[in-house]
Amino acid sequence: MDALRDLSVAQDRLDQYAAQLLGLNRTDQRALDMIGSGTDSPAALASALGMSTGATSAVLDRLEAAGYVRRSPDPEHRRRTRVTMTEEAEARCADLFGPIEVATTRQAAARSNAALRDIAAFLTEHTAFIHDYLDQRPGNGVPRTDRSG
Repeated sequence: MDALRDLSVAQDRLDQYAAQLLGLNRTDQRALDMIGSGTDSPAALASALGMSTGATSAVLDRLEAAGYVRRSPDPEHRRRTRVTMTEEAEARCADLFGPIEVATTRQAAARSNAALRDIAAFLTEHTAFIHDYLDQRPGNGVPRTDRSG
């Protein structure tokens, strides 16, 4: 339990540092992370953030003004909009998170495939439990942000 708490605190510090470095508030930084992870429609982003489409538009306005995202027509559906990170945002995020990705890859390479499967299974199960727990809490307005939905 201590190791999980320590990881949570470290991740929270990293998120705060990233927001600070990018000149963003935590919600805008979280939105940028989701866009970088493939959430490419304003409606999907609003749902993932647990915000109204109007509030999400304000987030996207700020990210666009900062030069981190661009909105463009969806080539597959003329009435939809796609949101993508700009090259500047990708470069800044690569500078920020690249060393962590390299270290994580190095740490993973030092473990067997079986150990990595066990670690991944534990983390997946633990994450699902936390989401299920929160989904059952009365008045919980905090949205799910996992990749499994």
